[in-house]
Amino acid sequence: MFKQLRPKEVKYFEDFNEMISHISEMAKYANQLFSSDVIDYSLLLKIKPLEQRCDELASKIIKRLNKTFITPFDREDIFALVKRLSAISDMLLGATNRVETFNITEKIKYTDKVSAIILQQIIELGIAIQDIKARRINECKAVNDLESEADKIYQQANKELFEEEKDAIKLIKVKEILDILERTSDKCQSAANIILAIFIKNN
Repeated sequence: MFKQLRPKEVKYFEDFNEMISHISEMAKYANQLFSSDVIDYSLLLKIKPLEQRCDELASKIIKRLNKTFITPFDREDIFALVKRLSAISDMLLGATNRVETFNITEKIKYTDKVSAIILQQIIELGIAIQDIKARRINECKAVNDLESEADKIYQQANKELFEEEKDAIKLIKVKEILDILERTSDKCQSAANIILAIFIKNN
């Protein structure tokens, strides 16, 4: 099916590529935010417009999906993929916004490592989406492997948090940010699984 793409069908790939590009930028800034010893709130000003652009692209894809008879692959897979990518974008914004909302001023332990993994997951997703016709299975598998790594770090972070943090309010704040980052990694894995399903269906 991939070999017989029509001009209107190509638009889906262009929009997905643009969307994952914006998400990659968000992940880069999020990793910078969580890796700094002193929180740089100016990075939030770079993240928010990117998330808005992702929302616009998601809406554009879904509107086209409702009007287009022929699609490059199953419309339910297109819908599922755009929803997962949109969720990744939303969660990256949510995690970084919490830093400002909770008035976090110093680096949160382990968030640098989890956000770095998320960034790498998104880079791998970008390769798979950019060249989706080439069936980049290894990149999708890499996203799944990275999720397992993120989960281990998340568990260690929670263990140490509950052992060491005596301030209940701070504990709640930190745990919520860690939870969102962990779910972001999960969504990356889910997106990779959808791409793998597309490969299998269009083999």
